[in-house]
Amino acid sequence: MGSRAANEYGYINARIRGMKSRFLSIGDYERLLQSPSYEDFLRNLGGTYYGPVISAEFPRDVPDPADLGLILSKDFADISYRLIRSLTGRVRDFTETYLNMFLAESIKSIIRGLHVELERDEILRFLVPTSPERAGEFDQLVDSGTVKKAIDIMPYWDVKIALLTKVPLYEEFESTAPLEVAVEEWYLRTVMDALKEFSEKDQSRVLDVLEARVDLRNVLTMIRALALQLEPRVIAMSLVRFTRKSHAIVEAIEACSSWREVFNKIGSTKYSQLAGRLARLYEETNDLSEVELAIEDYIAKRVKIQLTAFPFHIGTVLGFFNLKYYEIRNIRSIAVGIERGEAPENIRRMITIW
Repeated sequence: MGSRAANEYGYINARIRGMKSRFLSIGDYERLLQSPSYEDFLRNLGGTYYGPVISAEFPRDVPDPADLGLILSKDFADISYRLIRSLTGRVRDFTETYLNMFLAESIKSIIRGLHVELERDEILRFLVPTSPERAGEFDQLVDSGTVKKAIDIMPYWDVKIALLTKVPLYEEFESTAPLEVAVEEWYLRTVMDALKEFSEKDQSRVLDVLEARVDLRNVLTMIRALALQLEPRVIAMSLVRFTRKSHAIVEAIEACSSWREVFNKIGSTKYSQLAGRLARLYEETNDLSEVELAIEDYIAKRVKIQLTAFPFHIGTVLGFFNLKYYEIRNIRSIAVGIERGEAPENIRRMITIW
């Protein structure tokens, strides 16, 4: 098994080890956040790995945040293409499927943004297209103007079918929850299908990240639903069903009548230590966005663990792509925040540093 793993992952592991050194450091982030102007932000970013990437596209002019987002997307696409090209067989198939996570997250952001009628640029700042072609597709979806029109022109057929089945619920409750659940469950099904070819250890590594995403987002959804006093039927259609373990957590929290009870329930699961911290944070701030940020930080740290110790496994691949995604999303959020004159502490709340 060790020999096969080394053969399957040896080359990409070496590539990823080199690319890991290019990630922004905490010091880099702090310099970016403290930039007094957008031009200063670009100068500070120019001192990192992204400097040559930006200058290759804009050797003289200053890219605005939208142009910067496209540059970052092209860089992501280039790295993805070169890494995936070095893979073969089941590892390549799984990686291509797993990367649809970024597609799913972006589609959900578009649906939410269109539903609450956010400005075009406000929606785009949360999207991370993994290629220029996908960036163009996202632009068209955002420019459609409404959720229903976006579904009508959705270029991803399987996602479109999943969304169409939930349109009646979206219209009945005027909530994007059933649509977002449809996208998430579509993505999770495709990943589980791709995982069937792998060992239990590899499956466990992937599920460690995916289950955490599903379970903790369900916790957020449940607490938000309790705060809004939503009816049980609305809550049920807002929770994502995934593995047997995740089902058990859904059943446990679905019956809760207060946020304290929700945290107590997950306190008896593998999230016991995190549950206590989240409960204290919510009690102190009464701000669910603070809890959400803490959850994102927790998931990012779970992802980072995939890149430590024995390197010849699928976790190395998913770990790298997830951290790269976080980094690009962070840079885009900081760029827009700086350009709009937002305070560093407000921007800091929107990013995830692992």
